[in-house]
Amino acid sequence: MVNLKRNSALILAAAFLFSGCAVDRSMESKKIIEKDNGKLVELTVGNTLIVELPGNPSTGYMWQIVSVDTSVLKQVESATKFKADTKKLIGSPGKVTMLFKAAGQGKTMLKLAYHRSWEKKIAPLKTYQVDVIVN
Repeated sequence: MVNLKRNSALILAAAFLFSGCAVDRSMESKKIIEKDNGKLVELTVGNTLIVELPGNPSTGYMWQIVSVDTSVLKQVESATKFKADTKKLIGSPGKVTMLFKAAGQGKTMLKLAYHRSWEKKIAPLKTYQVDVIVN
C-alpha cells in the first residue's frame, strides 16, 4: 500500500512538472534570408516570418510584395525596415527586413520584387519567392 501511494505521488509530481513544459508554438518566429529563395517555409498559425534581404533604398530600389494570400500570411508592418551595413558611409547597402504573421491555415506563395516603383515597364532587378504552408 505504501508503494502504491508513493508511486501515485511520483506520477502526480511528474505530470505536474511536465504539464508546464508544453510549448506555445504560436509565438515562434522563423527568419529567412536571400539563400532561402525558392524554398518551402512551414509555419504554425500565429508564427512570425522575418524576411531579411540585401538592399539599398538610397538607389531607389525597394523590396515590394508582388503576391501573397493575406488570409494565410499577412504583413505585420506596412513599411519595411532598413539597417545599413555601416553608418560611416551615407547611402551604403544593408539589410531590408519585412515581418509577416501566419494568419490562417493554408498555402501561399510569397513573391517579392526589388525594383524602383516609378519604373513601370522595366523588369525588377531581383525577385524573391518562397512557398509558405501554415498549419
